[in-house]
Amino acid sequence: MNMNLSSLQILKTERMQVVYILLAIVFGIILTFNYVWSPLQEKKEELESVREGLERNRFANVSPIEIKALRNAEMKNYSSLSNEWERIRQRMETFPSQILTPGAEMDRIDFKVELYAIRQRLQQKSEELKIQLMPKELGLDETLDDADDPRVRMLQLKAVEKLADLTLDRQIQRLNAIYPLPPIVHYENDAKKNDDKNKANARSDKEVKPKGKKIFEEYPVRIECDVDFDHLFTFFQSIFEENQVFIFRNIRIESGPTFDSKLRVKAILSALLFN
Repeated sequence: MNMNLSSLQILKTERMQVVYILLAIVFGIILTFNYVWSPLQEKKEELESVREGLERNRFANVSPIEIKALRNAEMKNYSSLSNEWERIRQRMETFPSQILTPGAEMDRIDFKVELYAIRQRLQQKSEELKIQLMPKELGLDETLDDADDPRVRMLQLKAVEKLADLTLDRQIQRLNAIYPLPPIVHYENDAKKNDDKNKANARSDKEVKPKGKKIFEEYPVRIECDVDFDHLFTFFQSIFEENQVFIFRNIRIESGPTFDSKLRVKAILSALLFN
């Protein structure tokens, strides 16, 4: 009887050992699948995808000589496009000889001296041409706060000066108003988002700027003048001439106040500065 009990206990122990061994094997299989087989399959699929992509690549069956020829053609095309962009930039830029590049040092005194000189010159020019120049201050305050960028203020002044000169040279009857608006910066990416930010001009200064290379800047100027039909046409022609290009952001033409000044023009025109 005792031998039978001993035999049963030994048998039970052996069975439990077999169960433990089977559980260990199953657990090992699961670990192997999760940490060895599954990653290997994923890596295999990834490599298969890369291989298929390389096989579909148009350079897969191209010889080194053909690749060199293609590279030379691409470089030639890039050079042609770069030259074309440079011609467009020179044609469209309002400040062709502008030395006020981003990061250039500009003293506040320089701006004040230049503003005073331009005011005096334009006033004298308007008197000689017998054209009434109403905004003698040109919409620019000579006071610069700590937050003001002298370079930006100087470029605004130059944009106002060039547009005022154009209106006076085209014999308008009267310049009623002219003043600069905040500049608008265009980036390679998120250009629309950045343009909306400048237009609204109401977001926090801590806001992160859109990523991308800066392409060009606009310096808008609001203008209101009285003019007849002929001189309005010559004025429109002049703003598309090389080295004095302005782009229209909006324009409104109304009936003028007198017989000689048949039209009153209200417009926002932007000077361009490429980077």
